[in-house]
Amino acid sequence: MKRILFIMVFMFAASVVANAQSFTYYFAQVAAGDGWRTTIFISNASADTVATGTITFVTSNGTPFSANWLDEMGNNASGGGSVITFQLAPGQSRKYTAVGDLPLTVGYAKVAANASVLGTAMFTRLDGAGNILAEAGVPMAIPLGKQAVFVDTTAGFRTGVAIGNPNSAVLNIHLQLVSDSGQVLAEVVRDLAPLQHMALFTDELFPGAAPMVGRLQFWCTNPIVSVALRFSPSLQFTTMAPIAIAN
Repeated sequence: MKRILFIMVFMFAASVVANAQSFTYYFAQVAAGDGWRTTIFISNASADTVATGTITFVTSNGTPFSANWLDEMGNNASGGGSVITFQLAPGQSRKYTAVGDLPLTVGYAKVAANASVLGTAMFTRLDGAGNILAEAGVPMAIPLGKQAVFVDTTAGFRTGVAIGNPNSAVLNIHLQLVSDSGQVLAEVVRDLAPLQHMALFTDELFPGAAPMVGRLQFWCTNPIVSVALRFSPSLQFTTMAPIAIAN
C-alpha cells in the first residue's frame, strides 16, 4: 500500500516559481512502469508569446529519469531520455504520456519556460490487459509555509500525503494529526532532502491512531508543496488539494 501511495504521488502537486525572464514549475511526482502511467498536459497561457522550454525528469534519488514519452500525435518526445523540449504557440497545448516499457520508476519533473505555461499531471493505474482501474489528476500548487490536508480514515478508507521539497536545503517538517474537534492528537518531525519528496499514509506517520475525520497539518522553515490521496478499501483513489492555514 505504501508503494502505491509513493507512486501517486503527490502526487502531486506542482509548484511554480517565476521571474521576468523565466518560469519554473515542479511536478513533485511522476511514475511509469508496472501498471502505472503518467500523462502531463501543458499549455501556453500567453496570447502573444511563443513559449519554449523543457521538461526534465529526475528519479526520487536524483538521477535522470529516462523513459519514452509520446505526444498526442504519437511522436516520441523524449527519445528515451530524461528531457522533453517543447515549443508552444500562443494558446497551444501538448499532451505527453509515459510508455510503460520500463520497471516501476518514480520521481519528479521540472518545467522551465520563457513564458507562463499551464500544466497538470494525471496518474493512471492499469490492469494486465491495459484497462484503466483508477485515475486521478494532480492539480498545480504553489509552495506554502504552513498547510493542511483533510483526513478520513473511517470505514476502511486510508488517507495519505505526498510532500515535495523544491528548495536547496534539507527541511525539518513538523506534522500534526488534528481531530475533528481541533485537538492535536500526535506530532512527528521528518527530514526531507533537497528536491526530494516523501509519501506516507497517516497510519504510517502515526501508528495506532484510531479511525478519524480531521486534518493533517504540517510546516517548516521554507515553503513546500503537497497533495493528499484518499484510497477506498478496493484501492480506488482520488486526490485532495492542500489548504493554506494561518501561522
